[in-house]
Amino acid sequence: MLSRDLTESQSLPRIIIYSGKGGTGKTTVSSSTAVSLARQNKKVLIMSSDPAHSLSDVFDVKISRNDPQKIENNLYGLEVDTIYELKKHMSGFQKFVSTSYKNKGIDSGMATELTTQPGLDEIFALSRLLDEAQSGRWDAIVLDTSPTGNTLRLLAYPEIIIGGNMGKQFFKLYKSMSSLARPLSGNSIPDDDFFNEVNVLLKQMEDINKFILSPEVSFRLVLNPEKLSILETKRAYTFVHLYGINVDGIVINKILPTSKTVGEYFEFWADLHSKYLMEIDNSFYPTPVFRCQLQRTEPIGADALYEISKLVFGEQVPDKIFYSGKNFWIESKKNPATEDHREILCIRIPFLKDAEDVSVERMGTDIVVTVDRAQRIITLPRALYSLEMEEYLREDNLLRVIFKEQPSEKEDAELNVNKNMLDKLRSMRRLKI
Repeated sequence: MLSRDLTESQSLPRIIIYSGKGGTGKTTVSSSTAVSLARQNKKVLIMSSDPAHSLSDVFDVKISRNDPQKIENNLYGLEVDTIYELKKHMSGFQKFVSTSYKNKGIDSGMATELTTQPGLDEIFALSRLLDEAQSGRWDAIVLDTSPTGNTLRLLAYPEIIIGGNMGKQFFKLYKSMSSLARPLSGNSIPDDDFFNEVNVLLKQMEDINKFILSPEVSFRLVLNPEKLSILETKRAYTFVHLYGINVDGIVINKILPTSKTVGEYFEFWADLHSKYLMEIDNSFYPTPVFRCQLQRTEPIGADALYEISKLVFGEQVPDKIFYSGKNFWIESKKNPATEDHREILCIRIPFLKDAEDVSVERMGTDIVVTVDRAQRIITLPRALYSLEMEEYLREDNLLRVIFKEQPSEKEDAELNVNKNMLDKLRSMRRLKI
């Protein structure tokens, strides 16, 4: 669905997810946020989902990859270990994939390595984040993610794996067919352990999807005042909004101070930074923008990081939700002359007016929205299930998807299709019995 709340009434801690282009200083900014909150007497967990973890480096202490480890009073750290999480949660899945590779003649050692499928880093990072958020141990959790590209996969994976309502139905059908075919196909068909673990994974992904869209969770982007960093941040900003996730802050890091005493070389870069600062303020409005100048020394250790947090947030509390905007809503429209009704799904997508390739396709109870290289499967609200998608319109940075009532003949045809599908499923069940 477009907006979700966790079904349980349990309170969640404040969750802040930091991301940015490699080298922008997101680990420094996320770690400084965690230190500041911990020194305000809040119990805080700083997590890393980057396969090339650097929390240990920035805090200058060894941090565990299995269990949260104390860094200082009220502050704990964790670097998610993909291999550990895979063995813990997906041993049946790992066994089937490894066996499949071995049956194709691949060396057993190599087959085991190949069980670490692309995207598992992101999946297990989100799963562990959800577990920690629901543990009741923390007042706030700060997630330091991998560079922007991997982070976008991290946010997209829950819906990619679930695949919308159509994906869920296909998985159920595949499971039923596999149980029929397994006696005839030997080891080439997954066993029940595989399907049970994948079912658990799908349930986890649904829970994660709800969790990421909860009001306690926000996303912050870290960038430098440079052209390539700004362009990548704009793409990430568009992508995150497409997934309905709240972006409550932009942090500009490593700003060169304006000075006429550092020489012509640095004066050029300082002037260029000043121009880009104006562009960033204008591009990401109304999202609040925070600034931090490049420091004279490397911020290593909790005390140095605490000073960085004061430079970034000033007197403000870092876990405040600085901005909350609405990304999805539905408008109703009636034509007075014809009495025709239209339901309009409105999606706010930053920089949509600059996009070259925009498309919307209907797929059962889902729509697939593509904006350049970003794509999302959106499960429609139930109010739009029975309506026909008429067209979509781009209005500045707003995408309007217009739905109308279906002609009665078309509704009858769809009912017949559904009845035929139901008859096939009944026949399969009888065959299974």
